[in-house]
Amino acid sequence: MQSHVNNALNIALSANERYMPGALEAAAGVALSAKPETPLHFHLFTEQVSNDSYNFFFSTLKRLHSRSEVTRHECDEKILKGLPYWAGSRMAAVRCHYATLMPEVDWCLYLDCDILYLADVDEHFSYRDESMYACVVQEECAQTRRDECKWIKDACSVDVPDDEYFNSGVVLFNLAKMRVDGIPEKLVKFFIEHPEVPSPDQDALNATFAGKVKMLPPKYDRLQIFLTDKKLAERPVIHYVGGNPWLQKYGEVASWRFRLWHMFADKWIWQNDGESYRRLFPKQMLAIKYICYWALGLPFGLGYLFASFMCRLGFVPKPQIWREEQIAYDISRQSALQALDSKCI
Repeated sequence: MQSHVNNALNIALSANERYMPGALEAAAGVALSAKPETPLHFHLFTEQVSNDSYNFFFSTLKRLHSRSEVTRHECDEKILKGLPYWAGSRMAAVRCHYATLMPEVDWCLYLDCDILYLADVDEHFSYRDESMYACVVQEECAQTRRDECKWIKDACSVDVPDDEYFNSGVVLFNLAKMRVDGIPEKLVKFFIEHPEVPSPDQDALNATFAGKVKMLPPKYDRLQIFLTDKKLAERPVIHYVGGNPWLQKYGEVASWRFRLWHMFADKWIWQNDGESYRRLFPKQMLAIKYICYWALGLPFGLGYLFASFMCRLGFVPKPQIWREEQIAYDISRQSALQALDSKCI
């Protein structure tokens, strides 16, 4: 581990090969947001990630922010044992061990891989509070808050107020306090005692951190299903919960919320327009996407029906790749372009 780790802003991500495109984009957003003089130390916790993917991750971050360093933590069965699966992997729950796995780090910003970071990381770290286990953002979905708070109270006899139930996709962890109070052991115990937990790591953190979290402004964890032009203008941290933009089954990208993710990748990661789509999605799907949304300019509803019809005819591999299950709001093309232009080195 690099000697300057305590002087840097530490950012942690957990990924397997399937989630590396998302991990890179999340980290790239942080690198672009940091002041040139701010040292950044990225901690990449990996499981079966190729050296090519890791080397590209490292070289991209160094290009975007010259004072970036990366430490790779390879997770073996000793670390993963007993952790719950989520989306077919145990990597999301590895954060429960961060305080132990990073003994020299006092504060660490954890990001899920489905994050587009448009905020200011220096400002984000300024909210640190030594008396709290973490700085977090209230879960934006009211129904999720109600359901999970009820489950925690019924199963764990812990009363988490509705306005303090947080989303665990973006968490500024106080690892020093977590080590002192034995939090990693308490989290593992939670998983052993509650194998039926509906939202494994999120409920574990909420139940264990109850009363010891600092709530941050909503902009630091905005769910994409509720993203509007007004919210985008805040330069938020966009959380693509419910649809990873780089995976084919969520690759329809009919709305500008999803297109923004790929535009960001084109501009800052690949440095080539359209490269993100070309690398991630089948040619047939890209052709239909072009006809629906760019050539004909169809609104989402009509475009969705046309795309579904083409799926039935067998022109694209899987029907589910055209689905976007929770259309609540959309952002405009102009707002997306303005958000992208606000990111500068």
